[in-house]
Amino acid sequence: MEESAAVSVTHRIIIDCDPGHDDMAAILLAAWHPSIQLEAITTVCGNAPLSHTTNNALRIVDAFGLNVPVYAGAEAPLLHRYAFPAEFHGPSGLDSAGEDLPPASSAAQRQHAVEAIIERVEAAPGEITLVVIGPMTNLALALALRPSLAQTIKQVVFMGGSATEGNVTAAAEFNIWADAEAARMVFRSGVKLVMFGLNATHQTLMRRQDVAAIRAARAGSNPVADIMDFYCGTYYNFAGADKPGAPMHDPCAIAWLIDPTIFELVERPGEVLVGADGGYGQTLIDMRPQDAAHDTRIKNLAVAVKADAQRFAALVTQALSWAAGRMTSTR
Repeated sequence: MEESAAVSVTHRIIIDCDPGHDDMAAILLAAWHPSIQLEAITTVCGNAPLSHTTNNALRIVDAFGLNVPVYAGAEAPLLHRYAFPAEFHGPSGLDSAGEDLPPASSAAQRQHAVEAIIERVEAAPGEITLVVIGPMTNLALALALRPSLAQTIKQVVFMGGSATEGNVTAAAEFNIWADAEAARMVFRSGVKLVMFGLNATHQTLMRRQDVAAIRAARAGSNPVADIMDFYCGTYYNFAGADKPGAPMHDPCAIAWLIDPTIFELVERPGEVLVGADGGYGQTLIDMRPQDAAHDTRIKNLAVAVKADAQRFAALVTQALSWAAGRMTSTR
């Protein structure tokens, strides 16, 4: 990022993810911006089986020369079982409308993701932000092994849940629904939580002109633009071709770290429901107004409620254009 070369690192982060097209965008946004130091990527099952999400993370790291270690994590949710979705991300979890990323040339680290999270956080108390953009299984296991981690992690910034409607069900968003028991543990752990749910991420779009700008950043084959085309295309097939763009959920967590003024957040109480009555996986966020002088509710998370869509799109487009131009070959 040439115009911000003088910006110093302000966030040391681990990205816990299930790549995923928008996971890829989040990883590249973090790698691009000089205020972010991406120290590790940990993977979890979610959009696809763990073998796929880990392979996708390695393909991203290798294709863009990120020099970031990848650690494979939980192969299954704590209790929940479901068929991995393919309608938005394809069977691989990172399908393309044209040119794919090259096959991975590196391998995941031998250490388990949960152990890596614990080790890295405890080595730098209060310094590591965990960015969770997949199901919360790895974090829940880490907190179960080390409850004190809740006070050692600087903060958990996550994409998941909603203060309004769901997407996988009427009540629940996918990342939380995929392992609601894990998310409930995290919500109750006492860790500092910053939530980017569907009510905010549906305001942040990858528009057709953004994909065109990314495509223009690289002559010839352009896997980044092709991957974004696939992701947007599946959304248009689902929601209608008349939509102005496709929501870019996961990059919101990174964009907020880079520029908090893009989003408006409010402190609210929140819980995750795990009952089997149709509300499984719902994030029940108490948005009721209350007189501040008499409000005794425990507000356990900051919830994003508004986004500056134009500034968000510009930020992500810059990062993905940088990434497209950074690739030296596609095979």
